[in-house]
Amino acid sequence: MKKRKEPEKISAILGSFLQDKGYASICKEYEVVAQWGSIAGERIANETECTRAENGKLYVKVFSASWRQELVYLKEQLLDSIRQKTGCTSIKEINFY
Repeated sequence: MKKRKEPEKISAILGSFLQDKGYASICKEYEVVAQWGSIAGERIANETECTRAENGKLYVKVFSASWRQELVYLKEQLLDSIRQKTGCTSIKEINFY
């Protein structure tokens, strides 16, 4: 009698497919945009709007010049938070505008 193979979970199949086709990093980048509020924290999220991720860059609109200057100093901390909270390693730069 042959032993039946356990069915794979759809999340594993989809994750494998996205990885094979090169879409996994794109999906992770969009996850960063969607979760910006929890990544950056409430105080920063109230002063910014994460608009898009493209080619390893995250684009964040800042509502005041003083906050933009402050965020330049916090850039590495925000990149670490992105990696920790989403697992996204493709974003290497944050462009504050």
